[in-house]
Amino acid sequence: MSTERRQRTLSGTCPICSAAVAPPGPVEDTEILACPECQSLLVVGGRAEGGLILREAPRVEEDWGE
Repeated sequence: MSTERRQRTLSGTCPICSAAVAPPGPVEDTEILACPECQSLLVVGGRAEGGLILREAPRVEEDWGE
């Protein structure tokens, strides 16, 4: 009997341009993806029924040595 666990690749919708975003494989929460249409960086915020919750990734601000 096989104990292999099958993982299904989920997809989500870009919150910027509404394009479908399908990662190349299984993803973890907080993983960064790029939208194939608008090239925005997106962060996986969790999972909902049948898909991923995607949010715009925070922009990295300069640290002026403070």
